[in-house]
Amino acid sequence: MATTRISTTEVEAVSLGSAEEEQVSADTPIPAPSNQWITDGTPDAAANWSELLVGEGQAFENADAFRLAVFKFSIANRFHYRILHNKPRYISIHCAADGCPWKVSAGIEKKSQNVSIRKFVDSHSHPPLDSSQLKPRIRMKWLGGIMQEDILGSPDCLPRKVCEDAEKNLAIKLTYRQAWSVKQRIREAINEKSGESYKLIPWLCNRLIEAMPGTIATWSCTEENRFKRLFVSYDCSIRGFDVGCRPLIFVDVYNLNGLHNSSFIVASALDADNEMYPLSYGILLSMNEEDLLWFLEKLKLIVQNREVVVVSGTSLPFLSSLDKMFGDENHSFCFHCVKENFNKFIDGNTAFKVQGRGKEIALKYLSDIAYARTLDSYNEALGKICSFRRELYDWVIASQPERWSNALFRKPRWDHLNCKSTDSLNSFIEEEKFVHVLELMEAYHEKLYMLLHSNKLKIEQWNLPIGPRVAEKIFENQKAGDNLAMTVLSDVEFKLQELQGREEVVNLKLWTCTCLEWQMTGIPCSHACNAITMTSMNIYQYVADWYKRETQEHIYAEVMDELAKFDIPHPDDIISSASSGNDVVLCPLSPHVKRPPGRPRKEPKGLQVETVKRPIRCSKCGGVGHNKRTKCSSVGQ
Repeated sequence: MATTRISTTEVEAVSLGSAEEEQVSADTPIPAPSNQWITDGTPDAAANWSELLVGEGQAFENADAFRLAVFKFSIANRFHYRILHNKPRYISIHCAADGCPWKVSAGIEKKSQNVSIRKFVDSHSHPPLDSSQLKPRIRMKWLGGIMQEDILGSPDCLPRKVCEDAEKNLAIKLTYRQAWSVKQRIREAINEKSGESYKLIPWLCNRLIEAMPGTIATWSCTEENRFKRLFVSYDCSIRGFDVGCRPLIFVDVYNLNGLHNSSFIVASALDADNEMYPLSYGILLSMNEEDLLWFLEKLKLIVQNREVVVVSGTSLPFLSSLDKMFGDENHSFCFHCVKENFNKFIDGNTAFKVQGRGKEIALKYLSDIAYARTLDSYNEALGKICSFRRELYDWVIASQPERWSNALFRKPRWDHLNCKSTDSLNSFIEEEKFVHVLELMEAYHEKLYMLLHSNKLKIEQWNLPIGPRVAEKIFENQKAGDNLAMTVLSDVEFKLQELQGREEVVNLKLWTCTCLEWQMTGIPCSHACNAITMTSMNIYQYVADWYKRETQEHIYAEVMDELAKFDIPHPDDIISSASSGNDVVLCPLSPHVKRPPGRPRKEPKGLQVETVKRPIRCSKCGGVGHNKRTKCSSVGQ
């Protein structure tokens, strides 16, 4: 960034480097739709570039920074320029219009080695160019630097989107190849920065522990001192889970699309209003059983002796690792994953075809099996899928339904069958999937800080003893119970009859219903709501304490502070300070990048040459484009 000097400094002529690099030009007029240009015809990104060149004595970090500032200045003020002198002694740039006095020259300062402006004439003898005449030329590395922030904001954008942004913001028309090259340069810059960031992991872990004692922030590396895995759990999350959260943990994994293709594994619980409560996270270089066991051992330290139910995916490393650490009786399969596997079985099976309406019916039967609460309703749903197709019934039996069906799983899950119930966590880290590990840790801290503080403030808005989500569920159950016929059996027992003829018995003293919904969720079912209303009792007294306001206040009693990053060191400074003080500081190096299988692609995907297929030739007439059975003149003969 440019800085203005008060007085003129001594300038020494030294080499400034050459400009022999690939350049991008716009040789055809650029259309100027009204929504792509500011009213004065200036490209969108150039709104703040009109004052980048201030005057004589202004200093720049190096020659490239000066050239880039001149380019941006010309875009903002809408004129073309040409470099008259790009020699070892100085740089001289003039306006490209004939007779225009605008010019700027710069050289190297003797003491600071900065590039400073020696002479600057900031006046033109012609009006600014309009959008159709503005056709700038730019180096590819400059373009990558200018567009880096936009591409990092949406790192999965296609090269076509890069072309559109360059035309809209910079008045530069790019080809597909050039846009692909810009993305590659930015990716290389990110990867280079990512390798250095691993050295700062120990510093950041220590800072988290210092800021909140009791926090677990640990990492490990290979024998070659290459980063391998990371685990972080904040003290406020540990305490909140211990004092108020239900003994239910969701474990899920998200792929990080960076250089090393690592995995972001998260463990979450639920607060009193059934909202996501992040418990811990980890970064694993591989999802093998060894790394998963390492993560789960750390998670076990948080849980301590408390018996918890863990809901996870159905991949093989998950199954064996969680069973070893928490016991198979406490390990539930995520129904969302079961459903995905069921879909794959239907689509990939060649022995039979189930499509359209038939597939919808099969998925409905599977959901009925999962959410059935009693053995009778479970067997009824299982019988339906068996009569629909025997192969689907066999698949359900082989998928271990005792791990995911409500009727067969013996531990409480409070009606949360999916680890995807924390789907908001996907958006929670979606923006950070492409950044390096240090930025990911910082971003997680910032977003967790905002989430905890936001949920703590929401408690003040509760108008009831329970949260708004739970209150909405009770309202739905009350509405569903209005049409039930009731028979009073005793002061605490009531028989409710549904329109279909099914009867359920509610016991208000034991907080039970024969439909089992009240016992499984801790929230009065429609039958219980009807009975409670008839007795004129306060329905919120029959809600489990897990959902009460007091519990929510205990969960969010302690929240974290913002992360202090003002003194974050440079990776090289950590090693140099340790060497000067004769201290041994173990800083992990970046992991080895494994080359993907197959031959490396040298061209962007969109530029691959299509394979030319051999044309069809008729064996009867020898004609091209048809065979002997179709449109052959000799067939009739």
